[in-house]
Amino acid sequence: MKKLLLLFWAMFLTIGIFAQTQEIKGKVLDASNGEPLPGVSVVVKGTTTGAATDFDGVFSLKADQGQILVFSFVGYINQEIEVQTIENVEVLLQPDVMNLEQVVVVGYGVQRKKDKTGAVMNVGADDLQQGVLQDPVQGIMGKVAGVNITKKGGDPNAGFNVQIRGTAGFFSGTSPLYVVDGVPGVDPTTIAVEDIESFNVLKDASSAAIYGSRGATGVIIITTKQGKRNQKGKISYSGYISSDVVANELDLLSASEIRQYATENGLTLDDGGADTDWQDEVFRTGMSQSHNVSMSGGGEDHTYRASIGYTNFDGVVKGTDRERAIVRLNAMQKGLNDKLTLSVNLSGTFENNNYVQTSGNNGEAVLFQTFSRNPTYPVYKEDGTYFEVNDFENSNPLALINQIQNERDAKRYLANAKADLEIIDGLEAGVNISYRKDDDETWFHRPSYQITSSDGGFARRGYNNSDTKMLEATLKYNKVFKEKHNVNLLGGYSWQEDNRTSFAAQGRDLLSDKVGADNLRFANDVLPQDIESWKERNRLISFIGRAVYNYDSKYYFTATIRRDGSSRFGDNNEWGWFPSFSTAWDISSEKFMDNANWIDQLKFRVGFGVTGNQEIGNYHDIARISTGGRTLDPTTGEETLVIQQSSNANQDLKWEENREWNFGLDFALFNNKLTGSIDVYDKTTDDLLAEYAVPVPPNRYDRIYANAGEISNKGLEINLTANPIRTRDFTWKSTYSFSTNKQEVVSLSDDTYSLDNMKTSWISGRGMVGVWTQLIEPGRELGTFYGWKNAGIDQNGQWLFYDKDGNITKDQKDEDRQVIGNALPDFTMSWTNNLTYKNWDLNFTLRAVVGGDVLNVTRMILGNPNMLPNRNALKDAIQLAPILSDSPKFSDYYIEDGSFLRLDNVTLGYNVNVDKIKWLSNCRFYISSNNLFTLTKYSGIDPESSYGGYENLGLDMYDVYPKTKTFTFGMKIGF
Repeated sequence: MKKLLLLFWAMFLTIGIFAQTQEIKGKVLDASNGEPLPGVSVVVKGTTTGAATDFDGVFSLKADQGQILVFSFVGYINQEIEVQTIENVEVLLQPDVMNLEQVVVVGYGVQRKKDKTGAVMNVGADDLQQGVLQDPVQGIMGKVAGVNITKKGGDPNAGFNVQIRGTAGFFSGTSPLYVVDGVPGVDPTTIAVEDIESFNVLKDASSAAIYGSRGATGVIIITTKQGKRNQKGKISYSGYISSDVVANELDLLSASEIRQYATENGLTLDDGGADTDWQDEVFRTGMSQSHNVSMSGGGEDHTYRASIGYTNFDGVVKGTDRERAIVRLNAMQKGLNDKLTLSVNLSGTFENNNYVQTSGNNGEAVLFQTFSRNPTYPVYKEDGTYFEVNDFENSNPLALINQIQNERDAKRYLANAKADLEIIDGLEAGVNISYRKDDDETWFHRPSYQITSSDGGFARRGYNNSDTKMLEATLKYNKVFKEKHNVNLLGGYSWQEDNRTSFAAQGRDLLSDKVGADNLRFANDVLPQDIESWKERNRLISFIGRAVYNYDSKYYFTATIRRDGSSRFGDNNEWGWFPSFSTAWDISSEKFMDNANWIDQLKFRVGFGVTGNQEIGNYHDIARISTGGRTLDPTTGEETLVIQQSSNANQDLKWEENREWNFGLDFALFNNKLTGSIDVYDKTTDDLLAEYAVPVPPNRYDRIYANAGEISNKGLEINLTANPIRTRDFTWKSTYSFSTNKQEVVSLSDDTYSLDNMKTSWISGRGMVGVWTQLIEPGRELGTFYGWKNAGIDQNGQWLFYDKDGNITKDQKDEDRQVIGNALPDFTMSWTNNLTYKNWDLNFTLRAVVGGDVLNVTRMILGNPNMLPNRNALKDAIQLAPILSDSPKFSDYYIEDGSFLRLDNVTLGYNVNVDKIKWLSNCRFYISSNNLFTLTKYSGIDPESSYGGYENLGLDMYDVYPKTKTFTFGMKIGF
């Protein structure tokens, strides 16, 4: 033992002698031209010791011989070298043309960026929007051309609308398929933003066809962060505190202005004696907070990453909030000499929501009551109770918020396990299984003493449960022959089953308000239709194949095929084929381009694919029955349920299909200082799924789901990234995106089913007759406003309109309707800039929507002089009052240009120098603001519309949750 100890100390001293820390000096050059590179980061691997090259590319730092130095710089491939000498270390960094060696995630695999043949865009965690993100997809807003992410208003309980290359159909909507760590159909809101490694957007059909029946509206693949092999344990914390304020309030009349108006016009005012600003009473400064802690690391054969996150969003409308906690564990284990890879992903999301009713114009519609409530009414009576008038349609909005319970509690679980085995060199078999379970419970209680409770109080409780089981098996073969022939083959099978159940009960005339919706036995009035429940199931089975070939990284070809079988379609058409192909030519690799030194990459792509849509719900292919209330049985005289048919069978119901051509060009110029892509596409959706009217008899029901019709989407997309400045102390990265899309209805009918047009976007309000505002018919774009042209107001205060012949009339005849605008924008743009100076960084994103009309329904309803004096109105109403006595009527008088330029986000951050703090690996503080300003000529409070779907495009409704401005202070720390 003594000899061993002596030997150990001898070895230790020897190592100490030869491992003396010394100053290492060297120079970093651009491998393509030999020029020095300033600002290159040089770090001793596994430590926090580092330096940066000066203007001449020179660096010096202290390190031991035998340690590894890591060199990294924007636009260049990272390089590692072992320290073997203490000076004259020369490093040649290779330009990373568009980060070509990085990978993008595609369906059932990954590809190098340089090898992609489809319209696939990657957005990494470092490039996501910063500040407060209510939804993870908000992080890529404005980052990817052709992907419109919009949200009308700032409701913390409402999601974002995501549209990739226009509306694909009527029932498919616009929401893309989300694939999280290989599991399709996962709700992205169940992922903490801090857990996301990257987004990969499959925009064209040739890329999305691998997902067959679910790729019609595009695919967004989300990859979550994993631990790293041979990395000692890391702990990271990120958090922020944020405040939200209403961005713009309506310009409503004050109590004194209404009193003056009533006096001057000899009107009787129900004066409550107060001066109340109802917007100030209902709106508040919303406070939000977020905290996320993660632990990660790994050894030779395993990795792990665990995280827990908590967010709480208090909305600017009192009574609205969302509280969410997310836990996640990702782990990987290698075995059989690295030939076997086992991985597991577990997550749980727990959420509580508090709502208030904002939609509509009835007595319980909080926003309409806020905007129209008489400002002379006080909030409270002298005894402290809420001030109400004897009108259940004219209620106190604060009483609605505080007296009505509207709550939801949700739990979501996801378990995913994968096994990949390398059978022989290049041949790999994989199995992927997942189980997802979602539960939510809702409570609604309107007490008997609430002014709107004409039914003696109302309570309802509901429960929804769904689960999804998935099994996928794949076989992959990847081989390089003679160093130039690269072959990648994929074959697979997929099985998925969705089950959903629901139960709800409700009642009126509550004997006690104390129990709320927790004990419905206290409801004295319960009808048979107050109890409801249902259960449904659907299955999707698929066979998958893909072949990828490239010759010498110069010529590329990809072909995929997917055969899907869905239980949602008729027996005659349960199965569908979804093929695609794409090819690419890397022109810059040709010998005749050798002298074009300013071109780093130039690649032309072309692809075609077919994707499908099955999102129509279940059981539309069969005849269904339902209950229709109660009646007297003529044979017995007793009350009995009415059973009636509620759908017709259609065994020919089949897939809606998207067929899309995509032509693209990828390029990198001037030593990678300017990179980008240009894509042109032509997408046609045929066999549209829709509901058609049919005669009775011979049918037993007057509607049927069937396939007929066609929609066309054509567009242009441009993505540019520039690195104009890269010095030791200062860098500037700028990203620009541009997209335009034209959506046109080609047909709504076929030989069997006929539909001339669809009248959509219904509007209504106090003082006006409800009316449809948009027409969908062949030859027209979606979002076409179809109505009357205003000709002014006559001397009697009545609206005047032009008929089709140009004559002036008071009548609004359907035959005089004409095109008066279109809600879809001409094009959208986004400009993101990332600037760093020493330890400081500044990021900001500008987004513009050019063109696109907005129907200002808010001005139509709340600008009505007839609301006065006992209801409030916009100040515009006083200007119209002397000349208008008519009720609001739809016309182009209320249609405005919705173009705008918005500063979506600006973030200023500071990175603390932690070189001398051994227990810290990184520390960053930042301040951020979202929606800081908007430039627009639009007269309403927010010109932004939700461009998804085919209904309600371009409508600025008075009942939309207000847009907010957000101010945030946050920090990120690594240990």
